[in-house]
Amino acid sequence: MRQLIDKFAKSVSPLIRAKGARKRKAVRKPAPPRWRKPALCAAAGIAGIAIVVGGPVWLWKSGAVERSGSAVWQTLVEASADAGLTIDEVLLEGRHFANRRDVVRAVDLKRGMPILGVSLSSVRERLIANPWIADASVERRLPDTVRIRLTERHPMALWQRRGKLMLIDRSGKVIRDADLRKFRDLIILVGKDAPANAATLFAMLSAEPALAKQVSAAARIGNRRWTLSFSNGVKVFLPEADPHLAWARLAKADRRKKLLARDIKLIDMRLPDRMIIKPGALGAQILLHKGKNT
Repeated sequence: MRQLIDKFAKSVSPLIRAKGARKRKAVRKPAPPRWRKPALCAAAGIAGIAIVVGGPVWLWKSGAVERSGSAVWQTLVEASADAGLTIDEVLLEGRHFANRRDVVRAVDLKRGMPILGVSLSSVRERLIANPWIADASVERRLPDTVRIRLTERHPMALWQRRGKLMLIDRSGKVIRDADLRKFRDLIILVGKDAPANAATLFAMLSAEPALAKQVSAAARIGNRRWTLSFSNGVKVFLPEADPHLAWARLAKADRRKKLLARDIKLIDMRLPDRMIIKPGALGAQILLHKGKNT
């Protein structure tokens, strides 16, 4: 291991000395040769492989894990930085909802830092601590680039719990510290176990997207079934068993007879072979008026 580090240091020492000499003579710095960065990448790659494969075995056998491991690696990092393997660019992908300043603060990488000295796992841990970020991948692209890919939580609904609204994602997990004003058009879920059953509900609703757009709220009743509220005030009681079949029946009836456009207050679909409809105030008056004339 020590021989490998010495060879690497000798390969880059002429560049370091030449750099100092140019400063003393105060002459214009020439452009670096084209082969320099590829050569440095190859050297760093070989050194990295040697450390990953042989380093742990050597340190374990010598009993010098705590004494020498960090010092050896630090020597290599410093040498690589002097040779030009420093951060010049950080590429970030997948950010939509997470606050940009919070992400930059969590990444905490600056131009000119040794790229081999970056702890990728530490950067990832800081990123996934953000309530918006479900996962993150961080990778080095030698000689000078760090690439970060974020997987954010997808906001799906607002959960009303004890008089307060909270944003939840597709899996029903609460997204803390979210600005709810940006998501006021989402469906409101009510019920203690509503988030745990949200994924099944959304899968059912997505089967009839045109009808789903009209749903404004869904209440979980007795940990057994859903009651849907539509934007026009109509409520629909879905059954405990096979709610997706009842949802498909409702969509079919609405397409054929424009059911939800009528003056209806309630549609009870808890019975598998019938649909009980309770008219609204105007509809009830019309029915009563017709009854008097018959």
